[in-house]
Amino acid sequence: MSLQVKNKTFMPQSINTKSIFSVLLWPVSKPLNIAKKIIDQPEKAFPVVDFLKGMSVLMVILFHIFFAVFFLFKKEPEKLEQFVNSIPAWLSFVLTFDKAVDIFFMLSSFLLSYALLKVYDKRQSIHIGRFYLHRFFRIYPLFLVALLLYGLADIDKLLRDGWYSLLFIENIYSKGIIPVQWSLSIEMQFYLILPFLLIFLARSQRPIFWLMLFIGLSVLLRFVLALKSPVIYQTHWYNLLDSANGKIYMDTMYYVIQSRITPLLLGMLWAVLLWRYPTPVLNLSKLKYTLLWSIGLLTIYACMRFPIYYQDSIYFTYFNETLNLYIVTLHRIVFSAAILGLVLLAHYQIHKPNEPTLLQRLNNLLIHWKGWRLLSELAYPMYFFHFPFIIIAWAITLGTIDVKQVQDIPLYLIPIAYGLAVFLTLYLSLWLNFLVEARFIRIGKQIETKWFGGHNASTDKQTTQK
Repeated sequence: MSLQVKNKTFMPQSINTKSIFSVLLWPVSKPLNIAKKIIDQPEKAFPVVDFLKGMSVLMVILFHIFFAVFFLFKKEPEKLEQFVNSIPAWLSFVLTFDKAVDIFFMLSSFLLSYALLKVYDKRQSIHIGRFYLHRFFRIYPLFLVALLLYGLADIDKLLRDGWYSLLFIENIYSKGIIPVQWSLSIEMQFYLILPFLLIFLARSQRPIFWLMLFIGLSVLLRFVLALKSPVIYQTHWYNLLDSANGKIYMDTMYYVIQSRITPLLLGMLWAVLLWRYPTPVLNLSKLKYTLLWSIGLLTIYACMRFPIYYQDSIYFTYFNETLNLYIVTLHRIVFSAAILGLVLLAHYQIHKPNEPTLLQRLNNLLIHWKGWRLLSELAYPMYFFHFPFIIIAWAITLGTIDVKQVQDIPLYLIPIAYGLAVFLTLYLSLWLNFLVEARFIRIGKQIETKWFGGHNASTDKQTTQK
């Protein structure tokens, strides 16, 4: 069919099917392209960082999948006890996956400290203004998006208490709007002293001595905090879950920097050790190397058995307040130290390429997987935005939003809800990385160049990691 007008023939345009499909598939193809771009990036100087960050964000989401069940049954202790008892004892360590936050603390401190120490090597100084500009554009844009979205659930609370969050002091005053902001607030409070500590350590003749002293004092401080509130170690953990004593525990031992600073100092120790002694120096036999790894892994597993959720645990049968004081104080610290010990052991051991050990083969298979690169890059948005998707995932899995209809939750539903939550969180995080994170990091670098002149690209690459 055609239309003739003054010797000109007009043919109707054929529909471009390919273009239509491209538009329809864009919500899928764009995130896939973003993911591919991240995965195809060159491997970073410390691939173990990507591994630990990726594992940590998956651990946090799984912990909150379980935590949602605890919240659901918090007023029905019989149902909660039934759910806890359905978890096999050997699998109970998943209930302590919140320790992944301690790994985040250590990694964040390590990355920033190491990058700043390398800058100090070149310039004999650390530009504090540049450091805080980096932190602002790395953290604040995505944080503001999260604050607004979470704040929509309670506009009055956002208007009343939002400034606590904006100043990152909501963990001190229990005025949180974003459920997981307390950990970011601890990091932001730590950043206030980090560059000054690093300048002191870089100029000191004994930086490792001073760091070990600071770490020792931080452990002592955690002991003192526990001793000041005896209910923290005199009460069975199960009875702390939903009680006034539980709030005392969380406000004293969980949400505040004075009780959580040790992993941040351990991250600094990691950075200073690699800064001062970058090359492998250990030549352990395969037997000794494997034995030390076994001790480290067993220590991590033992720390992840605490706190204990089972009411009928033999630990509570022979409950000892002094023992519990030590465990409450040390289980997180020893966990972080054991992970750091294994990382340093792997770094400082002189590996022979022609004689790879079983541990080296596992390392190559596990740590160098490109998927960790993706999860590591998206760890910040995934950490901040997984909470709503956990609620959505459980609603889909249970087939209801009416919590009164839920009588029990079989254990096999956990992986279904978990998979849904991870998928949905990952999808949104890819968009947030594209629309917010990467864009504002670029803006921050442009402003930095304008304000402070040229800068070292490798330093930026290190310090833009969260």
